[in-house]
Amino acid sequence: MKEVVCVNCGENNPSIYKQFSNEIIKLTNCSKCNELVDKYVETDYSIVIIDMLLLRKEALRHIIFNSNLQVAWKLIVLFILCDAYERIASTEKLSLKESLKHENYINELELNFYLMCLKSFLEYFIFSTLAVVVLYHSQLKNTKMFSSKNLFRSIVIASYGKLFMLPVLVWSKNDEYCETLIILFIFLSQIQVIRVTTSLSSITIVVMLIIISEVACFVLHYII
Repeated sequence: MKEVVCVNCGENNPSIYKQFSNEIIKLTNCSKCNELVDKYVETDYSIVIIDMLLLRKEALRHIIFNSNLQVAWKLIVLFILCDAYERIASTEKLSLKESLKHENYINELELNFYLMCLKSFLEYFIFSTLAVVVLYHSQLKNTKMFSSKNLFRSIVIASYGKLFMLPVLVWSKNDEYCETLIILFIFLSQIQVIRVTTSLSSITIVVMLIIISEVACFVLHYII
């Protein structure tokens, strides 16, 4: 059985629970902090989501290290679709009234959406690849708790703030403050999940994310 991580302190432990019989299961305590290794195994999933929205390290450790996350690629597709929809909505909202008069508007809008999906995919792929490569080489000495798989999962999970763009576009189309807050939330979630996955300091992560974002934008601009 693979090792699990204590959601409280991040220490590796052999198991989350001990099963004495078919009906008797006892949660194990961490060998370092003596707290329950993973309290979320007995918690409703909605509580986990709320704690993730609050950027709690415990919930992030549970999802990244201890849960059997099999929907990473589905999440990536969902994030790309949300990002593409946000881009196309921001581009088209100014010329919507004039464009509706043209018969080819629907076809043009559909083509633009596909192009935005491709652009969002390339941006997400370049950023994720650069982040994994840079952070992997910065954490080679910390192989006990670090792996490229965990880092990839953390980069995917850190983008869940993109889902908030959809209700903002539907209910508050012209509210730039909401979009700014969502972008800030995504940036903070990226910092938090990398802190959970690696041993880097917050300042180092901030500087690294800014540099990676700038490089990704430059590469994307050069490709397109």
